[in-house]
Amino acid sequence: MIEIPFSEDVSKAGGASGDLTLGANLTVTVDGENVTDRYVLDADGAADGQVVVTSATAVDPGATVAVTVDAVNDSADTETIAPGTVDAAVTDATVAEGDDADAYENETVTFVAAEPNRAFDASNDSGALVFTGRTGAGSQVFAFDTAARNWSGGYAIESTDSGGGVAATTGVTVRDLGLAVDVTDRNVTTTRGIDARVSAVESGRPVEATLVAADGAVVDRRNLTTGGNGDVTAEFGGDPLVEAGPGNYTVNVTDGATATAVGSGRIRVVDPDERTATFDTSVVTEHAGDVATFDLELRYADVATVTVGSPEVGFRANVTVEDRDDDGTVRLRFNAAAAADATTLPDDGGDVFATTTDGNASREADAVVAADIDDSHAASGSLDPGDYGLTVRPGADASETGTGVGTLVVREPSPRRLDTWVGPADATFSTPADVSAAVADGRLTDAGEVAIGDVVVHRVVVPGIAGELARTPGDTTEAFFGLAGTESGDPYALNVTQRDPGANEDPYRLRLNDTTANVVADATNDTYFVIYRSDAPDAVPWNGSAATGPPDPNAPAAGDSLSAAFTVHPDGPFADLERTGRRVAGTHSLVSARIGADGPVVVTNATNQSISGQTTLAPGSEFDLRIRSANGTDPQFLKSVRAIVGPDGRWNASVDFDGQRVGETFTVRSAADTVDPADELAVDGEIRADLPTNTSTATPEPTTTAGGGSGGGGGGGDDDAGRDRETPSPEPTAAATSTPSPDSVFDSAQQFLGEMVGTTVDDTDAESIRERLFDFDVAVPALALTAVVVYVTRRG
Repeated sequence: MIEIPFSEDVSKAGGASGDLTLGANLTVTVDGENVTDRYVLDADGAADGQVVVTSATAVDPGATVAVTVDAVNDSADTETIAPGTVDAAVTDATVAEGDDADAYENETVTFVAAEPNRAFDASNDSGALVFTGRTGAGSQVFAFDTAARNWSGGYAIESTDSGGGVAATTGVTVRDLGLAVDVTDRNVTTTRGIDARVSAVESGRPVEATLVAADGAVVDRRNLTTGGNGDVTAEFGGDPLVEAGPGNYTVNVTDGATATAVGSGRIRVVDPDERTATFDTSVVTEHAGDVATFDLELRYADVATVTVGSPEVGFRANVTVEDRDDDGTVRLRFNAAAAADATTLPDDGGDVFATTTDGNASREADAVVAADIDDSHAASGSLDPGDYGLTVRPGADASETGTGVGTLVVREPSPRRLDTWVGPADATFSTPADVSAAVADGRLTDAGEVAIGDVVVHRVVVPGIAGELARTPGDTTEAFFGLAGTESGDPYALNVTQRDPGANEDPYRLRLNDTTANVVADATNDTYFVIYRSDAPDAVPWNGSAATGPPDPNAPAAGDSLSAAFTVHPDGPFADLERTGRRVAGTHSLVSARIGADGPVVVTNATNQSISGQTTLAPGSEFDLRIRSANGTDPQFLKSVRAIVGPDGRWNASVDFDGQRVGETFTVRSAADTVDPADELAVDGEIRADLPTNTSTATPEPTTTAGGGSGGGGGGGDDDAGRDRETPSPEPTAAATSTPSPDSVFDSAQQFLGEMVGTTVDDTDAESIRERLFDFDVAVPALALTAVVVYVTRRG
């Protein structure tokens, strides 16, 4: 619609009022072309001088529209209006009085009133008056530029009738067009060209995309229209880019209606042989079921595509990654466990592929932008051990020739070891670094004995479970225990059970779960720390496959001997593992928490006097000592200090007695949260002029070392020969243990029988002693076993 308003009625020269005709009196041109035949005359000027022509053909908002007026008289005095041409303002959106309409920021909006010369008020969505206007004589139209008025949001146009009342309220919502341009690969070659994705919130928008060199010169341009989803791709390449040559470019996009303009980031164009993608390490070794890491180095490339495997090895997958922080590196993770189940992959890689910020200086996440897997060459159950080729090339096309190659070496996993460590009752660990620091500080040590209330840490070294943990919902602890169990399909089981139940009683099993324990994963080193207070989990009677009663309120208790066992089930990456290689175990005993010292305590009246003793609390434990005057000492005194337990199980505290006199006496009492009052320290002390001289020869304390077997908390299994990992978790120093009693040989036999007679609660196929004996080449009769026990007893 085109409106040409006059101040009064007009007519055809020599004719009555109005009576104008197209062609004779009015000529319409668009960009210089006469298009009058496309229009019809809706108002001929007879009513207040309003002339309106309309067409069914849309006009490009950027077009130049003009109307030429000729042979028209002013009806009031019959003067002939001088022939001339007027330019029409092309608007982008129209809203009729009383209706609601949407427009975009920077558009020119036409308000069409129901009557000419309509007055109105415009207010914003908070009710504040923005401006007052009028369509004018002979006009029903008012055009306002949202850019000039900086309009955005909701507005109401309230029009007034001839009587001064409200004629109607018209709503206009001015929205952001959302114009954007994105160039995914901003490092390209002259021969490949540039693809720019243009997007807006509305389809059918005319846009112009220009490729601009660093000096501002326009290298190429594209006139486009956004598609049904508001997107369109501008492709630049060919001779113009080749002629322009290597350099820095941008893609600028302008909306044809609003002149809204946006630009891309810098695009680097290089010669083809300069653009590469390579592997930082050409050989990556990982276990089946774990997560392999590939470090990619990109040169003049933001995007690279990696191929893992090939049809020849029975597995092939592609993944395209984007270097979003422009540091030239991407760390890509490949979950071998998830890959074994996948037949299709989402664009973000799903559970199989992911990027990580580890190693990115900016900490901004890179991204997986495309992934696929060849379902005819997908793994089944698990990736087989062997060598899998790796290929990487810049760009998103997996069919392009690789610029970097490597090998993924997949090994068969098996549990390596289980160690039991002990820490102070208040110890907490959230990361592998926390564990390492506690080991270095002597607050986490090998445990043959654990005081009730102290913290137990089972270090389990087991390749092959990291992939399942990574794709299981929840935090590390929830995922670890979510996968653990004795049912078919559970990847593994962790069981801590009693080794020496009473006669005719089932051994108990500690109820370890995500509420009674915490798990810290050092997956890079295939190591998992299961952490809990020794008195926290319930002790449930257990027959090897199910609970046989309610929790025992008196267990766990001092004097109990426990076995911790981790077993993987014969599925997935462990399907071909021999039975003997599926289990690692360690043992430890529970003791009462006690604090003691040899009395009386003797000090001098000086500063920094040492008070020491022995305890069953874990090294690194701290507790309060209260030193109170005794036997009428005047003036009385009370001192409080903190004692710290050393790695040899002895505690020490330093106290100042320089304010006391020789001959005064005192008592020393301890206060520790986990120690029963009857087991707290209670000893007398005396202040002397000189300390007594100890002329006895010290007996060296026995020590233990970390390792396999059933003693001292050592773990079963190998020491993980060939573990090509990052810095492994440190080995704690073994705490001193008491000298074995004369019955220790007999006790060892009892422990052995306790393990044999008790069912293997950590395995799905739990078996009795009879079944385990049948595993030997020759069945041993029960009588012969009894004879062994008697023999050992007599030797003891």
